[in-house]
Amino acid sequence: MRAPLSVGQTVSMAGFFTHALYLRSQAGEEIERRLGYRKGRLSSGWWLLFLQQMPAPDQFEYRGYSQMSGGRAQGHVRSDTPTAEESLLRSGVKVFSLKSRTLKETFFLSGPGRLAKVVPVAEAFGELDYPPGSGIPQFELTAPLPFRVVAHVGPGETYLGDYV
Repeated sequence: MRAPLSVGQTVSMAGFFTHALYLRSQAGEEIERRLGYRKGRLSSGWWLLFLQQMPAPDQFEYRGYSQMSGGRAQGHVRSDTPTAEESLLRSGVKVFSLKSRTLKETFFLSGPGRLAKVVPVAEAFGELDYPPGSGIPQFELTAPLPFRVVAHVGPGETYLGDYV
């Protein structure tokens, strides 16, 4: 069981993240649909975390868009299919150079494009918790980095705060 979070706390986490602009002013049901959580996964509420430190190129991986559950075209339960980043590498893309450009042009630590993570209050049940989402950009931290807990969004609430 995960330790409880509190607003203002700094926690180190790895795992999936996106941009805050896809989360603000959205009901929990819409965030479930966007990110690829099963219906009702956020019904007990969720925590919004903002990344506090820019990752290095070797600390994150591309996971495509959220309709690729687990960053895989066939879904996260199909471990025999390549992730979005593996597909880029196989097609000859210079991923390190692409990541360096992404860090300069796409990743931000403030404003609407800032890097953010949703942590459901309810614990996961298993693989069925992660159906394909509606298709927002997703990335995965491969090493824990510091996030600040900026909000607890209760059942039926939306995050209307800023991006600071």
